[in-house]
Amino acid sequence: MRNIHGIPVLDTLGELADPRHAAVVVVDMQNDFCHPEGHFPRNGKDVSAIIASVDPLVEFVRAAQARGVMVAFIRQLTLPHGMSDSPAWLRFKCRDGKSPEYTLKDTWGAELVEGLVPGPRDVVVEKFRPDAFVRTPLDGILRARGIQTLIVVRNSTEGCVESTIRGGSYHDYYIVAVMDLISSTNLEMHQGSQRLVRARYPHADAKEVIAAWDEALADAGGQDARGAGR
Repeated sequence: MRNIHGIPVLDTLGELADPRHAAVVVVDMQNDFCHPEGHFPRNGKDVSAIIASVDPLVEFVRAAQARGVMVAFIRQLTLPHGMSDSPAWLRFKCRDGKSPEYTLKDTWGAELVEGLVPGPRDVVVEKFRPDAFVRTPLDGILRARGIQTLIVVRNSTEGCVESTIRGGSYHDYYIVAVMDLISSTNLEMHQGSQRLVRARYPHADAKEVIAAWDEALADAGGQDARGAGR
C-alpha cells in the first residue's frame, strides 16, 4: 500500500487482485471472434492466436469463479439491419473489407465460446462499441459490488481490450492486464498495444494472478481465525 497526499493507494499485485474488490473482465469471448467457423476467420482473419488461448482462458475464468472472484463477461453485439450502427461505425467496421454483420444479437456467433458459463456471482454485459463502458451499465454494476480493480483478459488487444482498459482506467478503476490471456488477429498491432499497456498499467501473467488470489484468501482466512479466537 502506498500513501499519496494522505490517500491510501493499492500498489502490489496482491493488493490490486484481492478477490474482495477485484473482478475479472472477459472481453468479447464469442464464437464469431474465437471459433474456427466464426465470422472473423470466414472473412480472412487469422484467429490462430485467439483459438490457442481459449482453453487457458477458460481455465483462468474457472479458477476465478472457484475463488469467489466476480467475472464480468462482455459481449459485443450488432442489431439486425444495422440498427446499432451509425454511418461512422459502419465505415469503421468495414475498413478492412469484412462484413459488418458479426455477433448479431441472438445468433450463435454472438454466444460465449464453449466452456464459459456465467456463475451466480457473475454478470453478462452487452455493448455495441469497443469500450465496455460506453453506453452500458457496467460501471454501475461494478460500483454496486464494491469493485475497485479490473483484471482484463481476451481480444482483441489493440481494439476492444485496450479500449476497455482505457475506459476502466478513466472510470477510476485500478487495472491489471493479464498479458498471456490477451490476443489479436494482428501480431504487429498486438505487440504495439501490449507495449503501451505494459508502460501504463499494472500487468501480470495468469499464474501470477491466481497465486495472488490464493495468497489474499489465505491471509483473509488467517485473519478470520485470529478474530474468532479473541
